[in-house]
This record gives sequence, structure tokens and C-alpha cells, in this order.
Amino acid sequence: MAERIRTVAPDDTSRLAEIGQLTALAYLADGLVDQAHPYIPQLRDARTRAQEAELLVMADGEKGDGTIVGTITLVGPGSPLVEVAQGDEFELRMLAVSPLERGRGIGATLTRAALDMAVERGAGRVVLSTMDSMHTAHRLYERMGFQRREDLDWVVVDNRDGTTTRVTAGDAPPGSVRLLGYDWTP
Repeated sequence: MAERIRTVAPDDTSRLAEIGQLTALAYLADGLVDQAHPYIPQLRDARTRAQEAELLVMADGEKGDGTIVGTITLVGPGSPLVEVAQGDEFELRMLAVSPLERGRGIGATLTRAALDMAVERGAGRVVLSTMDSMHTAHRLYERMGFQRREDLDWVVVDNRDGTTTRVTAGDAPPGSVRLLGYDWTP
């Protein structure tokens, strides 16, 4: 089956809903969150990602008009979606692949497309953070040339409104989430 990667615009309402559902489903399927988790609304909010960053998707069909099978967000400098990037660095966020489509290389293909786009836009470095429990993601990023950056690690506490609060590792309460940092240099 042919697939196509494309950027989704903030006004593509039907696709944004599909992307939001896919992103939440991927995190739910991996047991990273549950339906009541405060991060679920952000995972479903593809419109904000499309407005504040580049929202890339892979969809079945040569024209990219089939089912969306994966998505990744490329966050540029100055975007309110930046979590760990500094200066002119770009950041990757919310890589999600349909649980039914895993094992086809979709995550790697989307990541490569986002890296290529970042380089085209002048990125000297691309950074990301991932939950310490996301071992499959760690292996993917390391295979693609990302390097672990312990100085980019951070710990968060989830707030009821879907936001997070950074805390120092020594002050991390039960239920906090440790995120591991990685970077990639073209």
C-alpha cells in the first residue's frame, strides 16, 4: 500500500479530529496514560499543534487521502509548544503510530521527514524528550542517530488542567514523570 507524508493545516477540521484521536489512542494503547489522564486533551488537540508548529502525518493512499496511520509534530524556535529546545533548535513532539500499523517503519519514516524539514528550515540541532518508560522510542531515536543528553532530562508533575509543572528530580513527588532528553545534529 502506498503512503504519503504531508503537513496538515489548522483548518483541516476532519483530519485534525482524526489526528487527535490517533495520537491519544497510541498513548492509551501503550499504557502511558489512561482516559482520565490530564494529558489526553493535549494529545487530542491537533489544531493547536497545526497552528503553532508543523503537524506531519502519514496517510494511506498515493494522494494521502486515506486513513492516517501516524503523526509527528515539528516545533520550531519560538513556538509556545517548545519544551526543551533552546535558541534556534527545533523539537520533535508527539510521535504517534496507529497500534494496528506498527512494525512497518512508519515512526522512522515520519521522524526522518521531520528531520529533513527541520534541516531545510535551518536547524543546527533537533531535540526531543521521551518518557523513561518508552523503550521502543528510545531504540528508534538511537538507531536514527540521536544522542542521549542527560542535561536535557526533566521531571514533571501532571496538573488537572492538562498542563505540567517541572520539578527537580530530588523534589519529585510520587506519580511524577521522568523525561529523557535526546539531540540530533545534521
